[in-house]
Amino acid sequence: MLIPGLVSVTFRKLSRTEIAGLMVNANLSAIEWGGDVHVPSNAENDEERDIMLTDTMNLSSQGKFYIASYGSYFRCETRHFEDDLHIAASLDAPNIRVWAGTRGSADADAEYRQRIVNNIRRLCAYAKEHNMTVSTEFHGGTLTDHYESCVRLIDEVAMNNFCTYWQPNQFRDEDYNIAALNAVLPWLSNVHVFTWAGHNKYPLIDGAERWKRYIDILRTYGGTHHMLMEFVCDDTVEQFYRDAETLHEWLK
Repeated sequence: MLIPGLVSVTFRKLSRTEIAGLMVNANLSAIEWGGDVHVPSNAENDEERDIMLTDTMNLSSQGKFYIASYGSYFRCETRHFEDDLHIAASLDAPNIRVWAGTRGSADADAEYRQRIVNNIRRLCAYAKEHNMTVSTEFHGGTLTDHYESCVRLIDEVAMNNFCTYWQPNQFRDEDYNIAALNAVLPWLSNVHVFTWAGHNKYPLIDGAERWKRYIDILRTYGGTHHMLMEFVCDDTVEQFYRDAETLHEWLK
C-alpha cells in the first residue's frame, strides 16, 4: 500500500496549525513532522516541550491524519540522541528519520564509518523499546549518498528495525535511480516525493513518466510505504495543492 503524505518542512515558514490545514485540505493521510522548525527537540524546558507535543498530537487527531515519522536532524556522529528519540516516542511516531553522518561515502574513513554504525546500532536498540524503526535519509553528503554504500551500511548495522528512505537523486539519471530503488527495496520505509532536475524544482506532474515507473516498482515489490511530498515548485501553497492532486491520481 502506498499512502500519500507530507513532510512538514516543505513549508518551514508555516506554523503547525497551518501545516495541519494543508493536510486536511489536500486530503493527505500521513505526516512527517520536522525536528528543525515544527517540532524541535531542543525545547527550552519541559513545560514548553509538553505543550508543543500536546498541540501536535491534537492537530493530527482533529485533522484525521496520522504521524508516520519524526524527521529528526540527528546526524549519528555522537551518542546523544535522547532528546530526538523522546520527541518521536512522545508523538507515538512509528519511525524516526536520521542522517548517516555529514560526510559522503567516498570521504569517510573506516574509523568515521564505524562510529556512525555504532551510534545507529545504539539508537536502534533504544528505538526498539518503543516499537520504532530508525530510517536514514537517502541523501548526498552522507553515507547513503550512493545505494551501494547505503546497502553496506544496513549490513554493517545489522539491526532488524533499521531502514532507509529513498528519493530520486536529481543529479543522476533515471537508470541510476531505478537501480537505487531496486537495491534498497528490502529495507525501504518511506519515500520522499518531488520533481527536481539539478537545483531546479518543477511541478510534480512534470516527473510523471519517471514517478509512474518508480511507483510500479514499489507496487510490484509490495509492502506499505508513505509517499511523503517534499519540496514544491516556487514554494507556493497553490502548487502544493496541484501536486497533491497529482499524487492522489498516481496512487489510485
